[in-house]
Amino acid sequence: MNLTELLREKQNIDKLEDIIQQICQEVEPVNQEASKDFAENLDTLVPPQQGLGKLRHMVMQYLSIAGIPAKLMPPVNFIFCSDHGVSAENVSAYPPETTLHMATNYVISKGAAANAFSNFVQGKMKVADLGINGNTDNLPDIDHVKIRPGTRNAAQEPAMTRQEAATSLLYGIQQAMELKEQGYTILLPGEMGISNTTSSAAIAAAICQVSPEKTTGRGTNISDQRLQKKLAVVKQMLATNQPDATDGLDVLTKVGGYELGAIAGLIIGAAHSHCLVILDGFNTAAAALIATTICPQAREYIMASHIGGEAGHPIALQKLGLQPIMKLDIKLGEAIGSSLAADLLINGLAACLNVLKSDVEKFAYVDRVQDIMIQPKSVQLTDKTFDFYTKTMPPLDKEAMNQCQQRLDNLAKPIYCLGNMEKIVLQLSGIIGDALPHVDIPKTVVIATDKFDEFMEINNLYPIALSDATDDEILQAFEAACLPESLLEDLMALLEVIHNPVAIRSSSLLEDSHYQPFAGIYATYMIPYLDDKREMLRMLAAAIKSVYASVYYKDSKAYMTATSNVIDQEKMAVILQEVVGKQYGDHFYPN
Repeated sequence: MNLTELLREKQNIDKLEDIIQQICQEVEPVNQEASKDFAENLDTLVPPQQGLGKLRHMVMQYLSIAGIPAKLMPPVNFIFCSDHGVSAENVSAYPPETTLHMATNYVISKGAAANAFSNFVQGKMKVADLGINGNTDNLPDIDHVKIRPGTRNAAQEPAMTRQEAATSLLYGIQQAMELKEQGYTILLPGEMGISNTTSSAAIAAAICQVSPEKTTGRGTNISDQRLQKKLAVVKQMLATNQPDATDGLDVLTKVGGYELGAIAGLIIGAAHSHCLVILDGFNTAAAALIATTICPQAREYIMASHIGGEAGHPIALQKLGLQPIMKLDIKLGEAIGSSLAADLLINGLAACLNVLKSDVEKFAYVDRVQDIMIQPKSVQLTDKTFDFYTKTMPPLDKEAMNQCQQRLDNLAKPIYCLGNMEKIVLQLSGIIGDALPHVDIPKTVVIATDKFDEFMEINNLYPIALSDATDDEILQAFEAACLPESLLEDLMALLEVIHNPVAIRSSSLLEDSHYQPFAGIYATYMIPYLDDKREMLRMLAAAIKSVYASVYYKDSKAYMTATSNVIDQEKMAVILQEVVGKQYGDHFYPN
């Protein structure tokens, strides 16, 4: 089905609605069986059962939709832009031309929160002009759809024709299908359109059958006086148009926006194509209300990233039957909260998949891990100790925090729209005294227990440290392993990226195994996909270094040697062959 040509030919409304209905009828239920076995294995390996909470639910929902990926593609951050005729009622703190300015910022300056969070999650950034009231013909990297230069003023008449509404839906459906063909399975819709929270308030009030007082919020941090004006306009929109709550297309036609229709279509198309859609704020939730009214089966393909600052957001999510993952109080809809949720999902999925990998695959990346175990007797705690630290604790760096706030205000408008995230960033800025905290700040996991020694003994955890090993010593170890010359050259070329000092630990899982020299890395560590020879060789080099850089275990002495005393060469061959598979196979050692 070529939707592009159908849209270009401006088919009559009956034809467009028939297409939408057909697509909805083809949407399949999610495959719960696809994640059932995975869930059972995960619960066995990561007790207690369902101890991962919402993270487990996120992973299982994704697997039931898209299955276990051979290679997980990054998400798609898709910003849909359109103006709203109801902005003429002065319901926003910003003028209508802001929509054009922001779209320009997205694609020319690569700025605003939309790009910042797309970069954070390494997403594919897309921007579409569904109805910006301005010329975007010269803007690059933007889909030029423009159904109309903004909707009509829904306080006076229907926002759009039914054909325009269907066209916006079909555009979103088409985009979801095309993205799935390109391998993408996680879609993050966002929107930009001055006064679109006014339309969303009307949509939520109509479909959820609640009063506009419960769905109308401050949007762009408007004043009390303007909020009362906005509420009156929402009531007027509903009274003038009388949208049918059972007909999503009718609600979209009478009080919606072109960008909201496109997001609704994206959700329907994602359900048809077995993709996950992670909702962002109130506007995407309002679009989801339209999508699920038209195509109820699509609800299973939606995840709610967070609860935002708009009054109607929790009401819309309750109607959708969705539980938000986070409470962020964000007042901006540029796929911000959904980017955070996508990052959590992707890393959670990778960690869960890692649990089910073989020990060799998990342990071969030991050189990338810094696991520092702090012994309790390193500090003798007394009342004087606590008094000293509480009295000498430095105050937060207010100058750094003020400069950081200025940066945040320049990044996203309206100011303070990033909610709880701003509080976190500002506190971090004050703690470390840096107005621009870097994303690569080292992180440490601290496990505290009042019975540390007993905890270590019960879990068979013992401190192990790699001895210092020079490249020459590692080269000797490689040569002693009788590796093929071509492989040896490849491995030596990779030594430059294998210089991370590591402390590793062992557990009972490895006690009687020839994998003992490897680190015990479990669900919290993500293993990248091995999609090329270089990654495979890097993995192999890490395995060899871990084996030949000898360690002390319990009371044994740390040492480094290139002889077979380190480990039985036959066992070494088994490890190497398992890591590399059949690429080099039996050629490691002569018979």
